[in-house]
Amino acid sequence: MEMFNAESPFSFDVGEDLVPLPSLPSSSVISPPLDNYGNRVSQKPKNGRRKKPLPNTCNDDGGDENHDEQKKKKIIHRDVERQRRQEMSSLYTTLRSLLPLEYLKGKRSISDHMQETVSYIQHMQRRIQQLKDKRGTLRELASQTTVAIAGTTETLNSSERASAVVRAKDGIGIQVVLDTATKQRLPLSIFVQALVSEGLEILNCISNRLNERFIHTIECQPLLNDDGCYPTIDVSVLQHKLANLEYYPLD
Repeated sequence: MEMFNAESPFSFDVGEDLVPLPSLPSSSVISPPLDNYGNRVSQKPKNGRRKKPLPNTCNDDGGDENHDEQKKKKIIHRDVERQRRQEMSSLYTTLRSLLPLEYLKGKRSISDHMQETVSYIQHMQRRIQQLKDKRGTLRELASQTTVAIAGTTETLNSSERASAVVRAKDGIGIQVVLDTATKQRLPLSIFVQALVSEGLEILNCISNRLNERFIHTIECQPLLNDDGCYPTIDVSVLQHKLANLEYYPLD
């Protein structure tokens, strides 16, 4: 078998042309950064999901304090919420106890109870307004009745009061005519005492009854002074005093 011998266009002299290469130190050899890549490859999960970083298990005082503070806040929030629910339950129970049975019949939910409470309040407001109007009407009638009774009482009192008429008679004599009711609280003796206190001497007294009234006619005259003269009596002043004597009950 013949070998094909191709002659190269370049001539090489093995013994003369080979030049030895300088040796490189091992420290100068640059190695590829395989550590990070290896770490990334090792950290990548097989299923394609990234794993969560592990919690820091070291004893950190700041982290413990924050955790305790959050735990306390949660406990306080639960206590406040529990107390609020208890208070609301108590209020609902009190509200149901105040409503009449006809407003609670067939109603179970809290919203129904609240709606019936509003209806009951509106009903009571209308009822209160009706009672106020009725009270005003009764007060007006009572005031009118009081005025009528007061007028009747005044008429009766004026008819039971005594009237006095005083006039001069025969120069020095004085005649007093008293018109009193049979149930007059002021007796005749009071009038006589009033005349005596004015310096008059009672000469006689005549009494007559006319229906439910008495007519007293008193004849009197002034007493002599020490100088032998009669004092002057003002009949208008005497009449005013007799007409305004005070009453007192009969024994």
